[in-house]
Parts: sequence; C-alpha cells; structure tokens
Amino acid sequence: MTLCLIGQEKSETNLKLLEEAKKKFFSVFFVPVDGIMIGLGEKFEISYRTSDLTKFDSVYPRVPHSFYSFAYQLLSLLPPEIYTPVKPISFLLADERFFLLSVLRKRGVSTLDIELAKSPKAAQGILEEEKFPIVIRIPGKETGVIANTLSEAKSVIGALGSLKQTILIEEFVKDVVSCYVAEPDVIASVKKKTKEKDVIFSKGDYKNHKPDVETKHLALEAAKAIDTQIARVDISVNGGPKVVNISLSPDLMVPSQATGVNLPKEIIHQIYENYKRHKERPMLMKFFEDAKSVVKDVLKDKQLL
Repeated sequence: MTLCLIGQEKSETNLKLLEEAKKKFFSVFFVPVDGIMIGLGEKFEISYRTSDLTKFDSVYPRVPHSFYSFAYQLLSLLPPEIYTPVKPISFLLADERFFLLSVLRKRGVSTLDIELAKSPKAAQGILEEEKFPIVIRIPGKETGVIANTLSEAKSVIGALGSLKQTILIEEFVKDVVSCYVAEPDVIASVKKKTKEKDVIFSKGDYKNHKPDVETKHLALEAAKAIDTQIARVDISVNGGPKVVNISLSPDLMVPSQATGVNLPKEIIHQIYENYKRHKERPMLMKFFEDAKSVVKDVLKDKQLL
C-alpha cells in the first residue's frame, strides 16, 4: 500500500504526517505541488520528475488555497481506483468562501448570514436590512472592517467601491471553534482566543475545547456536504452553531499542542482505515452484481419451466 502526500513544502505538519504515514503504509512519497506536470497527450499523464502519480494506491493532497483550482484539475484526472480523502469537488467548492457557504446552505448545513454585492449601490441596499455590527470584506481577503452603525458601513463601502471590488457583508462573529474532522469523527477541537474583533481569520491562541453534540454533528455534516473526509471546520458558537469557513489543508501542530492529541497520527490512521474500506467497496459491488446476475438466471430458468 502506497501513499503520495502532495504539498507545497515540507512544513512541520507535512513532515509529521510523513513520519506517521511510514508506520502505516508500505511506501510513502512527498511531492511538491508546484513540481507536478499534467499532460493531455495520447493518454493522461500526471507526473513529478520520473514518478507517475497514477501508480499510487492513495493520494493525500495538502495544498495552499492558491493551488485549489490546480488540485481540482489534478485529482479529477486520477484513476477512480486511487483513494483520495479529499475529493476534487472539495477544492472547487472551497476555492471561494461565499460559494462554499452558499453550497453548504443549499445542502442543509447551517452557516453564518452573508451577502455578496457587485457594486456599492447594491451593497447600500443590503445595509438597510442588516443588523449591526457587521463585517465588510473583499472576497479572497482575510482582513475585514467592522461597522457598528449604518453611517460607518456606508463610509466603508464607499471606500471599497472606489476599488471596483465585489463586496461581502457578513454577520459579526464573536467566538470561533475549530473542529478537526477525520471521517468518521471529530478528532479534536480548539477555541480561539484573540484580541482582534474580527475573529474568523485573525491570529490568536488556541485552547482545548470540548464541542457539544450539535457542534460535532454540524462539523461532520459540513465536511460531508463538500465531499471531504479531512478538514478543519470553523464554527461560530454565538447562539446556535453556524459554519463560517472550511480549510482543507490546516496546520496541525498548534492544535496538537493545545489539545494533547497527535492530529497527524489520527488523520493518517483514518486515511489508512478509509483507504481499506475504499478497496473493499469495489469487491462488494462486484459481489452484488454477481448475485444480481444469479437471481436473473434463476428467474429466467423458472420462466422456461
């Protein structure tokens, strides 16, 4: 059994994942994402130097956000028998946050309230219905501006409007809990403590957190909704839990220290177990197809008698 770990660099998290993977898999190989070549000739070719990436049993992509679109294209071309804990569609859905949250909402997953406007005029119309405070930001930018009043919001939107950028207006979040999902469970959870008012993307300290049943269920449902078995699901716990963001390649060392849980070890364990289930599934499907064929033959014989 072989595993290919795709990442941008051999970070502390990736090195720890490789260390744990060597205890489970027969062969483990790290591939820098920016060194991969995809070719569309007589046949699909996905390679790194002289290594053919279609020959691995499993591929675990841990790429930065800027490579999400490339990851979608890369994984989409892999043969179906190769197991990937993060599916191609996961990267496509998580590439843009508003789209991600809209897909989650369509699939019955609770998310924070968020609006998108293509012009200052449209954004001004949204403001009349908003409850303050709110956060105003540009898609793709982690830094947001908090507006406590209507006049403050109009001033911020006016300034952003001069940049001719799409505008996001979202519900203000006070507390964020990050749940680390490795299907079929939430293996750890941390709560962020920060002096910043816009807590979603701000840096801070992390403390071990024990999520309630509703929060754990929401994290698992959110990951399932975008077809990934590995993820960090960030959840607002102001009132009822709501998803605010999903990361497909989060740092694992800081939360490991905060919780006392060896996240790389737990994630590799679940990848290994889910890989085995993935290999068994085609055999089960073949069994049911064979059984179905036998039943058809029996019924045909009865009709001939």
